[in-house]
Amino acid sequence: MNVNEAKLELMKQTKKGIAMFYVGTAFWFLMGLLSFIDMHINLLGLFHLIGIGMLFPLGILVSNLLKIDFIAKDNPLSNLAGILGGMQILFAPILILIYMENIEWLPFFIAVLTGAHFLPFSALYNSKAFIFQSVGVIVFASIIGFGFMNYVYTILPFGLSMIYFVTLILLNIENKKIASISTNHSLAS
Repeated sequence: MNVNEAKLELMKQTKKGIAMFYVGTAFWFLMGLLSFIDMHINLLGLFHLIGIGMLFPLGILVSNLLKIDFIAKDNPLSNLAGILGGMQILFAPILILIYMENIEWLPFFIAVLTGAHFLPFSALYNSKAFIFQSVGVIVFASIIGFGFMNYVYTILPFGLSMIYFVTLILLNIENKKIASISTNHSLAS
């Protein structure tokens, strides 16, 4: 199996990680709703921290419910996908420090971190949807962060939820296209 065949099989097996976008859409929408409940900012920030910690396990759960092979252990590129996905845990100390020292920045930082996180998957999955998600999240988070930081807990989550939802639609379109491609066919088409 050459690299292009392995990539195509990984895309088919994992459906380009689409389950993470179902979970991400719901997560950001829920964080937006929670911002309207009268609670201390530390509690709201804690919901953000706990929530992002739950995204990966929930993504696996959603994958299982949708009969998607999220891990694709038999694919030679699954280790690369795992490393790309797992890199996020290395930023946990920064997230905790922001939570402790400057909690107002937490949603902004989470957004930029997740936006940057998905960019390498655009190459792994030959996906314009991942480019849209990465650029869209970082640009939107930057606009809110630089211009409307007082609303970072309210406006940002709803906007991110919409970006994740559009990405979900784009990934569904891409997945329909690759479902019809045979493994021996070139990925260039």
